[in-house]
Amino acid sequence: MSPSVTVVLMTYNQKQYIRQALENILSQQTTFDFDIFIHDDCSDDGTYEILKEYQKQYPQKIKILHQETRKFIRLGFNKMILNYVVPNIHSDFIAYCDGDDYWCDNKKIQKQYDFLLQNPDYSMCFHSAYQLKNNHDMSSKWFILKERDYSIDDFVNDQPGINVATSSIFIKTSVFKDFSEWRLAYPVEDVPLYMTAALHGKIRCQSDVMSVYRQFSNGSWTSQNRNSNEKKINHLVQLIEATRKFNEQTNKQYNNLVQLQISSCEFRLALIQKQFDKIFNSSNKRYFKKIPLRDRISLKLQYRMPRLYNLFHKKEN
Repeated sequence: MSPSVTVVLMTYNQKQYIRQALENILSQQTTFDFDIFIHDDCSDDGTYEILKEYQKQYPQKIKILHQETRKFIRLGFNKMILNYVVPNIHSDFIAYCDGDDYWCDNKKIQKQYDFLLQNPDYSMCFHSAYQLKNNHDMSSKWFILKERDYSIDDFVNDQPGINVATSSIFIKTSVFKDFSEWRLAYPVEDVPLYMTAALHGKIRCQSDVMSVYRQFSNGSWTSQNRNSNEKKINHLVQLIEATRKFNEQTNKQYNNLVQLQISSCEFRLALIQKQFDKIFNSSNKRYFKKIPLRDRISLKLQYRMPRLYNLFHKKEN
């Protein structure tokens, strides 16, 4: 008999974190059976050896798919999940967790399971989370959210993204497995998943703090790409193209929201590429105003007085 819930744990080179993630998953107190499916994307730092150690202790509960070559680099997040995670899930619900994060409430998945079971018009729920910084500070309120419902409008717009901690997600398996062409085109897996869930039903944010997100941890996508302008540019180009596909394949039902999102991405692209004509275009005034004052002054100097800017820049260095 298939378990009611599968915990999907995604790992890559997270040796220093993976024990804590697994211990907190295994400590969950539930009235239902759950199993753990672990996708290890060719870790070479000892993560896989730790995973095998836990699998030996819990052979009926833990299944590991260890890749011999990195699939993310060749396929990206979404195709990797579609090809290697989806075929291994046979439960009604999925609880998601990254190998560098961990849960801090041993009734987390019971609470989320109860909510979705009692509210069939909801396709997904998530919850507040602590953010653990590199200096071990957990005081940030970045992921502390009020309890409310979310819809597609919250994920397709030109506003700053909603701070959904990935390891707080609990979702219907049928929704998780719905991979449309536009979802596969996205360079990230989280936002298109939320968009897909919003197309299937309502989404509830629960205010309980039940997981911990590690900021810029080793092995995370953010830590690997945050200092590369080339990767940031490629990311935004893919994001714009995927958003256009979403618009086409939903028959432009959300066209106004889509155009706002594309405009926001194009402005961020112009910032990275220092395309000053676009940055200072009147149509982008509302985006420019949201930039920190120091950065606005710097951009204006670069555009209006490049010699003066270069002089200051040399002195600063």
